[in-house]
Amino acid sequence: SSPLAGLTRAFRIKEPPKPKQVDRWTKKRALFGVYDNVGILGGFQIHPKNLIVGPKWLRGWRGNELQRCIRKKQVVGDRMFLEDYHKLNKRIRYLYRRFNRTGKHR
Repeated sequence: SSPLAGLTRAFRIKEPPKPKQVDRWTKKRALFGVYDNVGILGGFQIHPKNLIVGPKWLRGWRGNELQRCIRKKQVVGDRMFLEDYHKLNKRIRYLYRRFNRTGKHR
């Protein structure tokens, strides 16, 4: 049998983690929910998705990275620089393989 048979082991007791110092006034936290009252105060004239800044083809659109890259290729692919277009195609090929080989969406 085992050389340690009959001997008891000391259990290691973990200490609770130290509380983290968190900056409560980062830009993300300070501006959280800033557009929630646009409909109430603005008489529902403008939708919050219209206040989002970014590329026109990406505003108010949802999807994963592969879907976003495919959408970018469809919309602005003909106007992209050759090197950027090549990198986008490489990224699409990589993500396509990754999404088809792994994950719960198979």
